[in-house]
Amino acid sequence: MVAKSIKRNLMRRRTAITAGVLALGVAAAGCGADAPRSSDTGASTGAGTAAPAVGAAAQTVYTTTAARGEVDSFTWNLPNGEPASLDWARAYDSSPNQVLSNMCESLMRQQPDFSIVPGLAESFEQADDRTLVYKLRSGVRFWDGRAMTADDVVFSLSRHMDPDQGSFWSTPFYSNVRSIEKTGDLEVTVKLKRPDAVFNRMMATPAGVVGQQAFVEARGRRYGTPNGGVMCTGPFQLDSWKPGSSVALKRNDAYWDAEHKAKAGAMTFRFVTDESTMIGGLQSGELDGTFQVPPAGVSQLRSASGTLTFGASTEWFAFRPTEKDGPLKDPRVMRALSLVLDRDSIARVVFGGAAVAAGTPIQPGAYGYAREVFAAAAEQLPAPTPDPDAAKALLAEAGAAARQPIVVAVPADVRTYNQAAQTLQDAARQIGLEVKVESISTAQFTNLYFDKGARAPYDLFAVQQYGAGVAEPLISLSEFTPLSAYNYGQLRDPVVTRSVEQGLATYDDEKRAELATRAEKALVDAPGLIPVVNLLTSVYQGPKITGSVASLAYLYYPWAADVGAP
Repeated sequence: MVAKSIKRNLMRRRTAITAGVLALGVAAAGCGADAPRSSDTGASTGAGTAAPAVGAAAQTVYTTTAARGEVDSFTWNLPNGEPASLDWARAYDSSPNQVLSNMCESLMRQQPDFSIVPGLAESFEQADDRTLVYKLRSGVRFWDGRAMTADDVVFSLSRHMDPDQGSFWSTPFYSNVRSIEKTGDLEVTVKLKRPDAVFNRMMATPAGVVGQQAFVEARGRRYGTPNGGVMCTGPFQLDSWKPGSSVALKRNDAYWDAEHKAKAGAMTFRFVTDESTMIGGLQSGELDGTFQVPPAGVSQLRSASGTLTFGASTEWFAFRPTEKDGPLKDPRVMRALSLVLDRDSIARVVFGGAAVAAGTPIQPGAYGYAREVFAAAAEQLPAPTPDPDAAKALLAEAGAAARQPIVVAVPADVRTYNQAAQTLQDAARQIGLEVKVESISTAQFTNLYFDKGARAPYDLFAVQQYGAGVAEPLISLSEFTPLSAYNYGQLRDPVVTRSVEQGLATYDDEKRAELATRAEKALVDAPGLIPVVNLLTSVYQGPKITGSVASLAYLYYPWAADVGAP
């Protein structure tokens, strides 16, 4: 779980930038086609029953078994710890978003299958390639009974553009915004500086959350804190926040969306970060559920009395090259190192089965539109299977470059990162490559994301990324172009760069998907990184509840409203 806290609590918080492009805004207009919704594939249910093998099919599992009735309350764990803030402008990691997604709503709504539909906006219209018009729902009220207005929407979105607010969503997602204006009693118009195909999709994240202007202004910097409170429109409302102990929510019985009214009267979030304590609490029933089950606990929870489900995600684990002028600057050495890696073993052993071997950072969970285009392109990519003979041939061609040691950095206290790096080291040794694994402190490792000087001694470092948690592959792909400040390996492949740049400005889903898959293939061919596995979302629910989403959509979808009695 430390692995996720490193990446999520820093990359999601300090940089919405990392998730996208600096020079271009990022977001997606329109919804993808409906996808299958199932909870069977990849689920382990009941004590003493054999758990089905977790495999690629779990990448298209989006929900668990639907609840049939209501429950008085349930307790959920936040394995990354207590939220730092419940202010939507400062919610960019797992803990605050798991809570916030059930209280505060956005103009658009990301569904469990990662498609987007209208949320607080009743409809969305693209008037032209630089003008987006949102028609707001009438009759929506905040928890205190006040009606939501267009002024609240303009205020809420504009906070991301105010430097004094320090929004984690400002760059790059608002970089292309020229103006946000009220253009009717229930209408808001966003003007863009240039075409931006990702902005509307980001309106289904905290970047599009609507809060009550009067309440936020009255609380000032205290808003979103235990002393300042929250005022939104969602199916649950904040009941109490006891620092260091819990966040309690209660059902909003006046919720505007009758179809998504909460099935639980109340819920409580706990902050258990120790893995053994967390697993013990889930087994005993002290905790009713959690997302992000630690790999070490998978086998134990498979035999527990509740339900463990693996589902769709946009998250990927890889080794990314740095700027260092070392052996990996020769693409033949990079490709050889990738070819010798046993990804299936890492998925099964290191990640406890909660991952799928991957040759690309784009997985089915990220197909938020034009799914057929992405799926067909994926079929044409090389299978992520070891080929030592091909690797040796490449090293023979590379000559002297292949004789230099390759240094990989990992955080010392993250077991999965260390084991994956050791697997890479062992595999490289079999083809005559020397890989040195350097385990460094969490603080040192964190600096690698932001400090070129800190990366200087290393050829590779382990990363776990998630593309902002939305189903837009261009967000992850953008990090391998000069358009991004986080193009660590300084890849300048013209096909990758041009395709990403054009895709971000292309509103047509089919055409944008074609550009994205072109960039994906070029990235694999380059190669711009060493993909290892695509992570699955894991969710455990104790015997008294069911209904949670099984996908990473829990970051922004009001998943707790679906949780009820089996």
